[in-house]
Order: sequence, then structure tokens, then C-alpha cells
Amino acid sequence: MLFCATSQATTPFPVTDVSGTQLVFITPPQRIISLAPNLTELAYAAGMSSHIVAVTAYSDYPQQAKQLPQVGDAFRLDWERLVALKPDLVLAWGSGLSSRDRATFEKLKLKVLVLEPRRLDDIPKVLRLLGRVAGTEPAAEAAAHAFVEQLDTLRRQYAGRTKVRAYFQIAAAPLLTVNDAHIISDVLRLCGAQNVFAAVPLLTPAISNEALVKENPQVMLAVAATYEQEEETKRIWRELPLIAVRQGRMVFIHPDLISRSTPRILLGAKRICEQIESARH
Repeated sequence: MLFCATSQATTPFPVTDVSGTQLVFITPPQRIISLAPNLTELAYAAGMSSHIVAVTAYSDYPQQAKQLPQVGDAFRLDWERLVALKPDLVLAWGSGLSSRDRATFEKLKLKVLVLEPRRLDDIPKVLRLLGRVAGTEPAAEAAAHAFVEQLDTLRRQYAGRTKVRAYFQIAAAPLLTVNDAHIISDVLRLCGAQNVFAAVPLLTPAISNEALVKENPQVMLAVAATYEQEEETKRIWRELPLIAVRQGRMVFIHPDLISRSTPRILLGAKRICEQIESARH
């Protein structure tokens, strides 16, 4: 991660976010808008609940986030409503912030903090940074410490395990997976698994049936929010000559527990590690 807070206990203090932009904070922001569900989760985990005045669509965790006004979704922002809420800080997800939106924020002179944890170790760093920015250090530190303890427990538990070649699917039509730069790959490493598409250049590449068959992973994993989604994915996989499918080594996990870079990702990681461990036997 590129961000860092460079002062100790005094203000003002500068922060450099993941985009390389430096922001200077003199006092903690009091009106914050989150532009992504994962950022909303991180903000709440960092003790910022009283500062969040709006979110975007699908910010459904924790429960109280559902009650907040929405200023758009991942594809379009409601600029009129956003400006009317008078935010003194906007939290943006790096890969979800278009150049056009960034230019609009600059034109409106709105302060934007861009975050994008790509590794599990980045999550406690983001929590601590948010706590520093918002003046909620005790809550943020408690959340970061709890995350690190749970992560270290999983690392010790699965250290030195035999590598298992794994495929992780984030969408079925077309087949979408993740490369090594995605945090899901970091979860696979945590469990002692090797992402068979780690070397593909794109973060979330589309792959062909032929490419998947050629890799022939030992375990198949996919996100699925419903039983119907699980069954549809199984149907697609069963049409391919894959050893893992014939052996029933298919694992499904709710997308909120693995696709969001938040403390809850360890719930997804625990289940994935358990399933990969069973594939070793």
C-alpha cells in the first residue's frame, strides 16, 4: 500500500493515498461519504459510524448502513445529491474510480481518499489509517489487532501444507477468475493453494473453457449468493472434463465473505482453507 500518515500526535498531518495523491487533514472529517460497500464496512469497523452520511448501492453491512442515503452505485454517481450532503471527505475504491469521476471531484474541490487493499496485510493498515484520519484510533486499533490475531492463527494453521492447485471463479458467464494481484489470490496462498491463473495479466480475466481444462485444477472454488447460482455453476463445470468436478471437489462461498476486502474476509478464508485442506486427503 502506498498510503501513510507521516505525523505523530499533532495536526495538520498529510496522508498519501493509494493513487499517490497527498491529502492534508487539519481536523478529523465529520461528514464522510463512502463510494463502495467494502469501504463502508471498513469505515464502520474503524469506528466511523457517526461520521458516515451517505453510501452507494449494496452497502448492506453492517445493518445500520442500509438506513443511510445512497448517492449512486458502482456505475453512476448522483452528483446533485452527493454535493447537497456537503461531505468533507469521500472514500473511493481505487479500481472503481473512473478518471471522469476523479476530474469531477477535483472540479468540485471535494477531498477524496482513494483506498484499495490488495493483500490481507493491507486491511489492518487501512483500518488504522481511517482511525487516524477520523480521530477514532481506539476502535480502529482494536479492529486491526483482532484481524491480525485471526490472520496469524490461520497462517500458523496452514503453514507448510502441500500446495493444491486451485481455480477461483467470480462469474460464470463468461468464466471470470482472478490473477495474483487480487486479494482472493492472497487468501488462496494463506490456505496453501496455488491460483492456476495467477500469471494472467488482467486483475479479473475472462478465460475459455479450453484454458480451464488445460489447467485441470485440483479444487474448484466459486462465489455464489444462492443455491440456484451454485447449481448453475455446477452444471457449467460438469460439461467440462475436469478431475476436480468428477471427484466432487467444488466449493462455494458467499461473495460478501471473499470479494470484499474487509475484516469479514477471514470468515471466507477460514471456509476456503478448510475445503482446500480436505482436498489434500
